Amino acid sequence: MGKTLLLLLLTTQIYAQTLKEKLIGEWVKDEIRLKDGSPILLEEVKNMQLRYVFSENGDFLITIDGKSGKSSYQIIGDTIQVGRSTFIQILEINDVKLVVQEITKDPLAPPSKVKISLIPARIHNLGYFPEKYRTKGQDTIFISKRNYLEPFFIDNEKSAAQFISDNFYFPAYKVGDFYARFIITKLGEIKGIEILNSTDEKYNNKLIEAIKTSNGKWLPAIWEGKPVNAEIKMGFDMGWSEKNAAKRKTEASKDTIDANESNYYLLQGNMNVEQKRYAAAIKNLTKSLDLDPRNIDAYYARAAVYALTKDTQKMCVDLLQLKHLEQAKGTKLWKKFCDSKKEPQQNK
Repeated sequence: MGKTLLLLLLTTQIYAQTLKEKLIGEWVKDEIRLKDGSPILLEEVKNMQLRYVFSENGDFLITIDGKSGKSSYQIIGDTIQVGRSTFIQILEINDVKLVVQEITKDPLAPPSKVKISLIPARIHNLGYFPEKYRTKGQDTIFISKRNYLEPFFIDNEKSAAQFISDNFYFPAYKVGDFYARFIITKLGEIKGIEILNSTDEKYNNKLIEAIKTSNGKWLPAIWEGKPVNAEIKMGFDMGWSEKNAAKRKTEASKDTIDANESNYYLLQGNMNVEQKRYAAAIKNLTKSLDLDPRNIDAYYARAAVYALTKDTQKMCVDLLQLKHLEQAKGTKLWKKFCDSKKEPQQNK
């Protein structure tokens, strides 16, 4: 029995070590999908910047839209434990792909609904050739580029620009626009701060001091597996664009307004369904889809109402839309209830 347990322990350790060897390095988000494989249509998710960096010494770096966090990690079976409370299950890993999903050990917590596919930075960077120059002292300086080559700003709550802006003592009653450059060295130090453009030069030194407050929160950019010196250019809009937009009487984004209104009518439609007011539910859900034709939940809800009212043809129209939007559940339902029929004409 003792030998069996020892063999099992050794096998588990060898498996974990093999996974760690495959994990070590920098990974970049390729895509994020629902667990059933359906695409996520929200632009903020599709465009989100995400990087994982696993080091040999057990350090873990994660960057989400310019906000980086640092922790330790260990491999337990097929799971990466980050810190004390975060668990990431490895669904697939090889030389060109890493697929993971966050899991929870808390039975009361809701399960993760997404899975994340990542690719090695070396593959993500194919075809990208960073700009660089040499200083008078012959130091090589790389030009930062978002999601390719950039230093890590370690702060779970704020991006570097947000942190510096919060420490920039610029009067609230004024507006201004500033553009600065500085270098994060291969040791994570700030050097060469310079204000390139300013609408109020009296505050240039205040901005320089604000940039200096971020010292100690940076880790160097990595290129081809090694830390490098990287130049950052960063803008600080202190109400300038907002003022100009107000002068031009620019309307707020219609897409945002429509999306919010669409969800309002979706909520009203669901309330109508609970009250068995099906005609009112269809009216509200149709309004929701008029405002946002890609509102997945509204299609599912209206298809369900049509099913309850035995209007199979219109139900199939909505399920067909979900199929066109690559929704796995909707496609399955369409195949089950509608595939044998002639594809319905699409209308609302």
